[in-house]
Amino acid sequence: MTRNRKGQTAMEYLMTYGWAILIIIIVAAALFALGVFNPGTFTQSTSVGFSQFNVPTGSWQWLSTPDPDTFTIILANQAGSRIEVNNVVATAGTSSVCDSGALTTQLAPNQESTFTIICGVGVNLVQGTAYTASVTITYDNLDTGLNDFRSTGTVTGVVS
Repeated sequence: MTRNRKGQTAMEYLMTYGWAILIIIIVAAALFALGVFNPGTFTQSTSVGFSQFNVPTGSWQWLSTPDPDTFTIILANQAGSRIEVNNVVATAGTSSVCDSGALTTQLAPNQESTFTIICGVGVNLVQGTAYTASVTITYDNLDTGLNDFRSTGTVTGVVS
């Protein structure tokens, strides 16, 4: 009689833990399906740095399609004088480089302009993943005649 009771207790013990483990697996699968474990879900668009330029929040975008990738950013002249943007370079990671090449875009004080940069072939950042890009802007001050200024900043976002 005692032996039969021990078997029942052991079976109840295993069933209780089995149901608890099953519930944990179901909850983890639901959280995964909702994107809770994807860091891109929690990444906000932020920009820091950029002396002499204003980069409005959310005014940049890294597109993974079409291939090659493209990087678009809106820059506003905050230098207080007329400037000419000569080059914009965006780097995400070690091999994801987007270089505008030679530009001659003139901006009056407080004027905005959109720069779309085609990246090198094979960058292929994955859509929906978070990225941090370092952006360097090379420009000349047209009012003072001084050349080769650099403004560097960082933007974060999610690849579209």
